[in-house]
Amino acid sequence: MACRADTELKPHSFRLTVLSEGTNKPEEDESALHMEDPDTIPDAILLVEGESFYVNRQHLALQSPYFRALFFGCGLESNKKKVEIKGVVLQHFRTLMEYSRTSNLALNRETVLGILETADFLQLERARLVCCKFLERELHLSNCLGMMAYAWQLGCIQLYTAARQVVLTHFSAISTEEDFLSLSKETIADLLASNDLAISKDDLALEAILHWVSFDPTREAHFLELIELVRPESLSLQFITELLTRMKSSDPRAKLIFMLNEHFPASWSVGRSMRRTRARETIFVLGGPHNQEEQAVYYFHPLSGRWQSCAPLQRKNLTQYSVAALGDSVFVTGGYFREVLWFSVDWVRIYECGNQRWLDGPALQKSRHSHCSIGLDSVLYVMGGSMDEGLLADVERLVLGSEEGWEGVSPMVRAVERAATAALSSCVYVACGLDENGEAYSGIQRYVVKEDQWDVVSYSPFPRYDLVATELNGALYVFGGQALRFDVDTDEWTVLKEECLGTKFFCGCTTVSGQMYLVSERKSNKAFPNMMLLDPYIDACLEVDDAIPCPVPIRGCVTIRMVM
Repeated sequence: MACRADTELKPHSFRLTVLSEGTNKPEEDESALHMEDPDTIPDAILLVEGESFYVNRQHLALQSPYFRALFFGCGLESNKKKVEIKGVVLQHFRTLMEYSRTSNLALNRETVLGILETADFLQLERARLVCCKFLERELHLSNCLGMMAYAWQLGCIQLYTAARQVVLTHFSAISTEEDFLSLSKETIADLLASNDLAISKDDLALEAILHWVSFDPTREAHFLELIELVRPESLSLQFITELLTRMKSSDPRAKLIFMLNEHFPASWSVGRSMRRTRARETIFVLGGPHNQEEQAVYYFHPLSGRWQSCAPLQRKNLTQYSVAALGDSVFVTGGYFREVLWFSVDWVRIYECGNQRWLDGPALQKSRHSHCSIGLDSVLYVMGGSMDEGLLADVERLVLGSEEGWEGVSPMVRAVERAATAALSSCVYVACGLDENGEAYSGIQRYVVKEDQWDVVSYSPFPRYDLVATELNGALYVFGGQALRFDVDTDEWTVLKEECLGTKFFCGCTTVSGQMYLVSERKSNKAFPNMMLLDPYIDACLEVDDAIPCPVPIRGCVTIRMVM
């Protein structure tokens, strides 16, 4: 079995409640919950620490290559009715045997690591995945470095990726932790070279390198290699001045600065390309009363906390349109427009953030309003909504830079309007919404891009419409009446029990640098100009602004990522 890394799951104030799989079943399948599978006849006995487990060979072999080789391989055990399993803990083995029979895995912070390692040893991949998702939900600033090392050691790629992303997006706090000093040179270099490193200036990168190298004199040989990853043009004069002024000759960092002066990095020379580019994520918010001549556009930079106005959308009497981000542009599609009577439109307006101007885009194939739209890779998708004749399930896509215009793709499984949408792992998800009967639809519809195919992957335990959704570290978060996390791979819904969210509804939601922002709370028919910050990795759920400059109601809230 794998040797456990120094990983501790510390209690924190963010409260999570994982709902059972039964809550995810649609109403039409409710009768199936009362049906029991036929008993599997035991034909073998597994012996662990003196306790016997009566199992069915074929049943276990279907779940695990380990048991497939044990029972149907060429070893001596394949001919035995009683086989002793060594190297596993009885308590964890008992839990996994129960899981193999019922598909319900009982996990808590005290047992999850042991059960994961036992599942890894027995090659019970589904149980292993459930354990990893549990650990992903437990990720926190206090354990992400240890979890990253542990996941890498055990080969849990998704858990490693999620933990690494927490480190990258919270680097300013992580770099001061004691565990940071125990990282390898390769890990430090990997983090500093990442485009996802969330730092406003490279002052922090240089400071982290000095801190890590000076901790151990044997690391001085790595200093010049690591310093190549610092962008000199992103160092502030104030930081350099204070560093040199306050540094004493006895300071271990003084020797490193002297080394830097003697061996000037080649990548710092003028005209040399850098090995790391810095990505800046900015929130764009669009809103205002529809009966005004223009609707306002503002952008918010989370690292500086500053708002700035942009060129407004020049459209009066346009509402119920959809807003999405693709590349460095904001797309406004469709909507409901009034001249004398209200009618759906096929208009597309594009705001180029770099040029700070609005352009007309190619018209949609079908006029629609109250629909979803989202950008994924280099493609913009428009899904569902309503036409003047009623709901439609049609989906259109626009390839960025293409002259072909909009083209139809496979329609959704269920036509909905006023739904929420987000993109995860090259798939588009549409959550809930209003169906053709005017009722809240509970399904989570998924569009697999490479297969051009829709399916329903789960059912929300709290079906509603006018929800907002976003993605964070491979999980889907849905807000509106309840704050929910959905893990697609294991079909697990988790309720985030945060008082600041409660039963609130919001007009917009987006993710920036590992933190979720919820914009403009809605109560009845009134919208408020506030903004909430939700960060499960630092137990933060608070109102960061009670008077955002963008007028309400908010029509759209998206993140634009620009590489600098």
